[in-house]
Amino acid sequence: MTEWRTIDTDLLVIGGGVAGSMLAIPALEAGLDVTICEKGRVLDNCGSVGCGVDHYLTVMESGAEWDTAEFLMKHIPTLTDGIVDLDVTRRVLEEMPRILRKIEGMGVDFKDPRTGDYSRHPSFGLPGAYHINFEGTDFKRRIGKHVRAGKATLLMRTMALQLLVEDNVCYGALAFCFRTGEWVAVRAKAIAVTTGDVNRLSMNASGLAFDSWHFPFNTGDAQAMGYKVGAQLANMEFTEATLTPKGFSAQGLNALVSMGAYFLNKTGERFMFRYDKKGENARRAVLADAVVNEYLLGNGPIYVDCRHLPADELDHMESTLQVDRYTLPAFYQQKGVHFRDTPIEVSISELTIRRSGLYFRGSGLSVDTSGETSVEALFSAGDCSTVSGGIAGAAVLGHIAGEGAVRRINQRGNAALPDVDWESANRLRAGAEASLRRDSDLGWKAYEDEIRATVTDYAGVRRTGKGLRLALDTLQALAKKEDTVKTDNLHGVMRFQEARNIRLNAEIMTTAALARTETRTRSAHRRLDYPETDEANWRKFVIVEQGGDGNPTVRTLDATKPLSAAFARTPTASAGRIEHVN
Repeated sequence: MTEWRTIDTDLLVIGGGVAGSMLAIPALEAGLDVTICEKGRVLDNCGSVGCGVDHYLTVMESGAEWDTAEFLMKHIPTLTDGIVDLDVTRRVLEEMPRILRKIEGMGVDFKDPRTGDYSRHPSFGLPGAYHINFEGTDFKRRIGKHVRAGKATLLMRTMALQLLVEDNVCYGALAFCFRTGEWVAVRAKAIAVTTGDVNRLSMNASGLAFDSWHFPFNTGDAQAMGYKVGAQLANMEFTEATLTPKGFSAQGLNALVSMGAYFLNKTGERFMFRYDKKGENARRAVLADAVVNEYLLGNGPIYVDCRHLPADELDHMESTLQVDRYTLPAFYQQKGVHFRDTPIEVSISELTIRRSGLYFRGSGLSVDTSGETSVEALFSAGDCSTVSGGIAGAAVLGHIAGEGAVRRINQRGNAALPDVDWESANRLRAGAEASLRRDSDLGWKAYEDEIRATVTDYAGVRRTGKGLRLALDTLQALAKKEDTVKTDNLHGVMRFQEARNIRLNAEIMTTAALARTETRTRSAHRRLDYPETDEANWRKFVIVEQGGDGNPTVRTLDATKPLSAAFARTPTASAGRIEHVN
């Protein structure tokens, strides 16, 4: 076995998307050593908006009554169905104007060239025009360039597999480069995980796993690594789906509904107002749930209709079609349809464990107002953390967590970091590489397909206790097959590790969904056996941790408290445990 490469640094960031890059910036500005570990090839184009983005949600303090953190905070409990960490959310909202200006200082132009001003629109049930629609092809490139200028050490094409923790304090991670086969042990005074949501989780209309609405390489790596070292996760029962062009899981729903597109069923009825008084401007989970219900009623197919929109809005929409997915215009061209004069058929996307269908309530690692998890010196931001908000949430909480990491690093000073347990490290390495030498017919793709089929059939947008228990049994049986999965090369080893993380996150999701015996936020968590929202008993967070037997255990925390109230490293660990979930 070849030697390990070892790195000692001040801050290790795992995940180089918007959240990770923004998190690195305060540490670089403080003159600290920063190492970024990223599965992508080029920092400027990695992450879920590596190719661009066309909207950014923010409070701007423009002078309008609605355009303040205080005004939006009044609406957050309703927008999140009461399941939100209000302390962290307030911090994010208050920091939004500052971070917007900082990103503009990196060269990102949020203004509409037609007017020279911000093009702001209401969307997804928010009580004001908080979304800036803009041509953001170079959004991530500008941020990535700023990080590179700060001289961060970049470990590209490298996947972190395990965090290093001693006495509930994180001090590093183990990773491998799936291009060269090099294994790396990184020790750091603070570690941040920013690897995004959990995708490739269920089947979609095209049948192609990597044709996913959200970034297909976000596979719950941070959530899995954090869970294995004792970090608390919350809101993992909630999933999100969106509406996409049938057969092509592109983003873009936000732009469509904010500009005023209609949804029609097969009779031409504009049906959304039957499900929500805000019609197409309802929250994403409501829109997705309504379409599912229309299909169940026999009213499909469903179409998005833009024909009534003004010509200048259609021009703007057409010019930004390729921002989120550059192949989308070619897809429409090959289908022989054009949204200017033809309603476009839509379908429900695959599921993702992400943000639960609305802003400011995320699914993943619980964090406090500094972005720190329940494990000391382990930080998290973006769609793998419990207060998200799309790209803006990733940018803002990422920067907040970066400032928190700087403070933690300064507190640790020159204290010596623990030694790496090389026996355990070599055992992890041997286990990962063993798949290259197996004589088996089960490859990582087939293994991952079984996970997706299980989630789709038993734990999707319509759930029951019986189905969830079947899902849990099946997922746990799949875990026992891991020692039989074969890979053909280093890239396959990486994909297999992703599949393992997807499976573990699906098990965590299913366990949490069994615990929450109610329906909340429409398609985000709909229990057919508990069809009503139970405010009296379930306005609570479901917190998931690894139990003594290695399986997920759950406990609850009243949602009026911050999630940090359940952290063992704080004086107030006051959550109630559910010993058995039936």
